[in-house]
Amino acid sequence: MPIPVIDLFAGPGGLNEGFNQVRDAKGKRVFQTRVSVEFEELAHRTLELRALFRRLEDHDEKDQYYRYARGEVTRDTLFSITGEHAEHAKREALRATLGKSDVENAAIEDHIATELAGAPKDGFVLIGGPPCQAYSLVGRARRTRETRAKFESDHKHVLYREYLRIVTRFRPAVFLMENVPGLLSASLSGAATFDLIRDDLDAAGYELHPLNAKAAGGAADDPRAFIVRADDHGVPQARSRIFILGLHKDLGLKPRTLSQAGNEPSTVADVINDLPRIRSRLSKEPDSGEAWLAAIRHVASYDLSSLGDRFSQSIREKLDAMHPNYPLGAATMPPTGRQPEKLKDWYADKDLGCVLNHGSRGHMRRDLMRYFFWSQYGRIFDRSPTLSEVPHYLRPEHLNIIGDATDVPFADRFRVQLRSRPSTTITSHIAKDGHYYIHPDPKQCRSLSVREAARLQTFPDNYLFEGATTDQFRQVGNAVPPYLARQIGRLVADILGA
Repeated sequence: MPIPVIDLFAGPGGLNEGFNQVRDAKGKRVFQTRVSVEFEELAHRTLELRALFRRLEDHDEKDQYYRYARGEVTRDTLFSITGEHAEHAKREALRATLGKSDVENAAIEDHIATELAGAPKDGFVLIGGPPCQAYSLVGRARRTRETRAKFESDHKHVLYREYLRIVTRFRPAVFLMENVPGLLSASLSGAATFDLIRDDLDAAGYELHPLNAKAAGGAADDPRAFIVRADDHGVPQARSRIFILGLHKDLGLKPRTLSQAGNEPSTVADVINDLPRIRSRLSKEPDSGEAWLAAIRHVASYDLSSLGDRFSQSIREKLDAMHPNYPLGAATMPPTGRQPEKLKDWYADKDLGCVLNHGSRGHMRRDLMRYFFWSQYGRIFDRSPTLSEVPHYLRPEHLNIIGDATDVPFADRFRVQLRSRPSTTITSHIAKDGHYYIHPDPKQCRSLSVREAARLQTFPDNYLFEGATTDQFRQVGNAVPPYLARQIGRLVADILGA
C-alpha cells in the first residue's frame, strides 16, 4: 500500500509530483497523495488536473487526458467521462485557505482526517511550504516604509503556524517543509523565525535535519545547513531553497542526506534546445513577421562603434541572418522530433503528441531591441550585460538610470539566460514581464515561454498548466522543481524503509 501524503500550500503541485514519481522495484508508486490543499483558483485547477492524470495513468487510461491537453475536448467533458477517477481527483485536490477562519481550518482538518482513515498510525508524510513573500529578502526590502507592527501583522508572515498546527494534530512520521533562504534571517517580535520554528517542532516531538550532504557531520546547528541548491542535484536552474526534514522522535528513524549529482550541471541549452523555435510578437501595435523583424533591425540605425568591432560586427551579421518566419507559438504545438540533451526520460511522453504551453509573449518595439542586444551579448561573451555595459539608447527610460548606471537598484532587471549554464532562479515575477528571462537565441528575440520555464523547473512535458499565460507563469515560478522533489521523496522512502 502506498505511503499516504498530505500536501499543504501545494501550488500547482511540484513537490507533490516529485513524491508521486518515486517508484519501487516493481514500478509501483511508493507514495500516494491523499489530500493537497491550495487556495488559488487556477493553481488548484492545475493541481486537480494533475491528480486526475496520475489516476488515469495508474489505470492505463491516459487517452482522455491527452485529448483534453490537445484541445479536443473541454475540461468539463474530461471530468465527466472519467467518472470515478475524476471524483477521486476532486477529493484529493482541495481548494481551501489555511488560516482564513476557524471554520475553514476545521473543515480542512476534517477532510484530512477522512482521507487518512485506515492509514497506519504515524504512517503518513506531510509536505508543503507556507507562502514565502514575507520571508523573501527582496520582499522585506520593499517593506522598509511600512511600520514593523504592520509587517508583523501580515497574514503571510505567520502562515507557517498553520503548517505546524497540522503537524501537531496529525503527527506524521515525517514532514518536509520548504521555504526561501530569507527565512533564516527573518524575525518575528524580535526573535529569529527559524529558531521559533525549531523550538515549536522540538516541543511537538520532532527532530529537524538538513538535507544538504555538505553540511552532514554535526553542522545541523548552523541553519544554513538546511539550504539546498537545486543545480547540485541535476536541476538546470540556480535555485536555493530551505528544506526542513522533521522526523518523529518516537519512531527511531535515521536521517539521511541528499547525494549530489556526479556529472556536470544541466544547462539551459541541455533542456530547451529541442523545443520548437518561435518568435516573439509586437505588442501595442499591429504584429506581423515583417513588422517584428523591422523593429529589431532598427537597432542597427544607432551608432554601434562604442561596442567594439567584434561585437558590433556580430550584431550586424546576426541581424542579416534573421528571418520573420518562425511561428508565434501556441497552447499546443507539433513536436520537433528532437529530445533534450539531459533528463529526456524525465521530461518525455511519447504518447502526448504535442508541446504544451509554448506560446510567445508580446513585447514592445523598444524592448525587442533590448532583448536582441542582451541575447547577442550573452551569445558572444557568455554572460549577461549590466546596464553600465549597455548603450544609453537601449537602457530603460527611468529617471534614475543616468550616467554610467553603476549604482542603480535592480540594475540587472534585464537578463539573458545563458545557454551554457543553469538558468537563474525562476520566480513568480516571470508572470509580470520577461525582462529577467530573455531567451538565449537572438533569432527568436523573446522571453521564455511557459513550457521553457517549466522545463527549467523540471516539470514533465505532459504537465498542463491551467489559466491564462500570466497565471501559468505564476504557477511555474511558485513551484518546487519536481525532479528535485523526487530525489527528496526517494530519501524519505529510504528513511521509512519503503
